Amino acid sequence: MATFTKSVQTALLAIQSVAASSVVISAAFDMSTKLGGMVFVRFGRRIATAAAASANIRIEASHATSGDNSWYQLAIFSTGFVAVEGEVVTGTVAAGQKIITVANTTNLTIGDLIFIDNTTIANSEWHRIKSIVGNTSVSIEDDLVNAQTGASIFDAAEIFAPVLIPEAVMRIRVVDDAASFTQAHAINVNLTTIDGIS
Repeated sequence: MATFTKSVQTALLAIQSVAASSVVISAAFDMSTKLGGMVFVRFGRRIATAAAASANIRIEASHATSGDNSWYQLAIFSTGFVAVEGEVVTGTVAAGQKIITVANTTNLTIGDLIFIDNTTIANSEWHRIKSIVGNTSVSIEDDLVNAQTGASIFDAAEIFAPVLIPEAVMRIRVVDDAASFTQAHAINVNLTTIDGIS
């Protein structure tokens, strides 16, 4: 049976804050020696108020090894933009814990995807609410990776279906077109590749 060699590549867009009404374009990743791969996109709000219009996140492929006039849309994700619930995390919640303390749970719902917005953006995380203790805490499905002190949680976070990259693609990039999205937000786009078959 064939064995695939796979690699987790450098993030196309490492987790970062994007200013309101901005467009961010990742560096192009060379796929010419790869047998395909997959792109994983996560989006989180950093402000609870409405954002006027969707951000459009495009995964783009190129048939060329260089040049910027050869990009084709492989997939596009349009985000929500209505107001969301934002709550400050009370106290310090240690890494490895599932219970996040908050003073108010109004408008939070079991099953909600939340973005935990840490003041150090690289320590932010995406999680899903598993249970709620009214106006006390929310429990998440998986343990926190980072301690959360002074963080805020925002619901209506988005984790999109992964996008398959065909083996014929020469380069790949992502464009976070938030020109009409009038609030700051967080984005993280990761890439895995199939490097060979043995």
